[in-house]
Amino acid sequence: MRAILSIVVAFAAIALAASMAAESTDVDLESSDGVTLKATYSSPGRPGPGMLLIHQCNMDRTSWSGITAELVDAGIHVLTLDLRGFGDSGGEGISGGFPTFLQKSAGDADMTLEYLVSQSGVDRTRVGVGGASCGGMILADLAARQTDVKALMLLSSPPSETAVKNMAATPGLAIFAAATEDDPVTVGVADALRGAVKGSKHPHSTAKIFAGTEHGLPMFEKNHSLESELLDWLKTELSN
Repeated sequence: MRAILSIVVAFAAIALAASMAAESTDVDLESSDGVTLKATYSSPGRPGPGMLLIHQCNMDRTSWSGITAELVDAGIHVLTLDLRGFGDSGGEGISGGFPTFLQKSAGDADMTLEYLVSQSGVDRTRVGVGGASCGGMILADLAARQTDVKALMLLSSPPSETAVKNMAATPGLAIFAAATEDDPVTVGVADALRGAVKGSKHPHSTAKIFAGTEHGLPMFEKNHSLESELLDWLKTELSN
């Protein structure tokens, strides 16, 4: 009888674990001007922090698949977004002009973050945002509007003056920045990120500046330790 009971308990535990397994779901989000944006929400199947990731402007949300898998394995809920005009999202993208694109994407990012923190099990007191190139620019400004953001990741993303001022004025916001010295896409981004991190009051803010011309995620291919250092940093900052 005890053996049978043990088997039943074991099967119940397996069933519970399966019901709480990590899963990814594609979702449609409607912007304030009626554009349908596509995102992917990946849940670890248990309560934990949240992370919003936005791609650079020559990629889409699938570029984050490896980092997403690592974060979800660590118990972090992840939402990746296709910016308007990119990937599976509607809208004109940057063809209507980059300043207009950034302005519209600001509202898109706010809406997307609100979707993430509204999901069951997401701890909105432990939320990070991060992006590459234009994605990071958008999220650096979001962090200046959304005071609950705890960690900000910028890959080859020159922050605006408003974003830099927010980093200096917000000791609770940790910054991870990476760039190459001779980035031809965002010229001067290495110095901009050095300065932003230097002005941050958070003790764990860090800048990783490399020789080379890689822009955004291609930095991982040449600088092999960068991805693991970034993941370790995110896991540490969001777990506290």
